[in-house]
Amino acid sequence: MSASRILFIALSIRSVHLKLLALFALAAFAMMTLSSPAVAQEVPVIGDKRARCSRTPAEIYREAAPSIVQIFSFGINPYRVVGRVESKTGSGVFLGDDLVATNFHVVLDATSLAVGVEGIVFEAELVGRDPVFDIAVLRAPGLSAQIDPLPLAPSDEVTIGQPAHVIGYPLGIGKSISTGIVSGKGRVLPINTSSWLSPFIQTDAPVSGGNSGGALIDDCGHLIGLVTLRSVSPEAENIGFAIPVGTLRRELPELIATGKVARPWHGLYGQMVTPVILQLLGAPPIAALFTRGFLVETVEPGSAADKAGIRGGMFPVMWGMEQMILGGDIITQVNGTKVASLEDARIVVQELKIGETVTVKLLREGIEMEVSAVIEERPILDRDLEAYRAR
Repeated sequence: MSASRILFIALSIRSVHLKLLALFALAAFAMMTLSSPAVAQEVPVIGDKRARCSRTPAEIYREAAPSIVQIFSFGINPYRVVGRVESKTGSGVFLGDDLVATNFHVVLDATSLAVGVEGIVFEAELVGRDPVFDIAVLRAPGLSAQIDPLPLAPSDEVTIGQPAHVIGYPLGIGKSISTGIVSGKGRVLPINTSSWLSPFIQTDAPVSGGNSGGALIDDCGHLIGLVTLRSVSPEAENIGFAIPVGTLRRELPELIATGKVARPWHGLYGQMVTPVILQLLGAPPIAALFTRGFLVETVEPGSAADKAGIRGGMFPVMWGMEQMILGGDIITQVNGTKVASLEDARIVVQELKIGETVTVKLLREGIEMEVSAVIEERPILDRDLEAYRAR
């Protein structure tokens, strides 16, 4: 029996079933609250494989710390009397040619910027920004005469358990180093609907406010990530996240050259179909043997998915600690490529090109359909900015 036929039978009662689930599903859910710190850089690639080193934290700090700078961000809030001047501090990584990489959230809403290093303050200007991956690049004329750039790790790969060091300006009190390990990789965090395209590195090296834009460094003294988030949940201990150096390698040249990253705007978010989701949809167990695809949970207004008529879900459900929105389309193919795993979905999205027309096959209430979508460039959305302001 075909997957679409199985789902058609099962989903005929979907509406009633999902309404009951949305009404009565009770589960404890604790969302991890995240606050931002982070940045990164780009420099020559050294070799083909990750070198094995065993430098001490003191040696790492002595060699790498001079390349880490402090960011001063000043803004004006016209709607306030007390607190109308808003100031933030963060960290940055020197890239060479007077350029510094830091986090977008560090410079958000800034009307003036400065970079500090070894007691000297340089006026800075914004060169490029990418709120999707929380990256920004500044230019501070004269900085190159003071310090050298921090080299990038020769490989994008990291190993869980390898030494990791965070250098930055925690709480703005002064340049500091904290040490730990790479405690996880491939972490997908709910920053925005494109964040899953660049999973984060997790580290247990302590991260504090002010470390945003600081460096995550391996035991060879090379940059492996741009510190960008820390968990502030009272139940969390030493859970920090960094943008991988591979993402920086791809993003920085375009940010420096054009001031932005031109990125295709598909405009949908969701998750892969799982046996749990099929169970909640009321499908029989056998459906799990046939049904593969990407469940669309939300669609951004004005995006390619929205204009193509792709539908998101309508029924929010909790399953243990997991959130999901059911009732949306299930995408099975894009341009003839099957979407059977999260990696398939990631590759499909990464291969999208601005201006192209894509053909999407999907299941809607068990019925197979095909729609076309024209891919446009993703704008900076108000919700991108709201998410960072709320941190």
